Amino acid sequence: MADQPNPRRRRLGAEVRHRRQELGWSLETAAAQLGYRSASTVHKIESGDQQITLQKLPHLLAVLGITDPPAQAFWHELVLSANSSDWKERFPGDADDPFGNYYTDIELASSAFLWSPTAPHGLLQDALTERTVIEAGRAWDNESDVDRFVAVRSDLRKRILSRQPPLVITSVLTEGQLRQEIGGRAGVHQQIKHLTTLARSSPVITILVIPFSAGAHAGIDGPFMLMTFPTGRASVTIEGRRAALHIHDSDVVSEYQRVGEHLTDDALSPEKSLAFLDQLAEEYA
Repeated sequence: MADQPNPRRRRLGAEVRHRRQELGWSLETAAAQLGYRSASTVHKIESGDQQITLQKLPHLLAVLGITDPPAQAFWHELVLSANSSDWKERFPGDADDPFGNYYTDIELASSAFLWSPTAPHGLLQDALTERTVIEAGRAWDNESDVDRFVAVRSDLRKRILSRQPPLVITSVLTEGQLRQEIGGRAGVHQQIKHLTTLARSSPVITILVIPFSAGAHAGIDGPFMLMTFPTGRASVTIEGRRAALHIHDSDVVSEYQRVGEHLTDDALSPEKSLAFLDQLAEEYA
């Protein structure tokens, strides 16, 4: 049976495709430059259907002109993880796409801008908020399935928030979502205290708040997550219940980067945001 592509290998294939396009090469030209007999081999690599081995990686990097040491380290990690036991083997049935693609990208990203206007992003949720949100979604058949999915998310959160080098996180939240009584008033208090603890204990986590008084803001159209990678490339993920849109086109990504900048401008400063959160926590104590 053919080895099925996993999210990590698809991510690696996307990096190969982006670099080939930057060089202005067709599939045929890339095959010739890399020493493959046909363009179909390059196509299989780009689609994630064919592995790249660590032994062949130095040649690939040299031909593609990847000379920056951090970028080379990123490609090495990507090849290593793409060929390792996949997350589905550790969490069978619990992390179907789109979660798997998100899991892969967030493990590899150098920074993430989180705009999730309905609830704090999963990386920033406390245990009560997380479980309450998952149960409210009614996506699982029984309590055991909920327990297993909570375990998957908890494992990912621990990995990301403790990894080295750290993931630089900027999250913009609205007053409305902060006041949503997920888990009751006690749940609001607990989640806000969790956010302030994260922001104050980690120099790489920034929490910004858009108060009601700000009125219309740049993120009215909906949520998105903007990730940047050690290669300097960026991508946007728009998640749905059972599907996700992964955007790599540089012009579209640039548009979302501008939206992120506008959202940052619309929000209170980091210092004023923390003061606002402190006041809100007292209100719901």
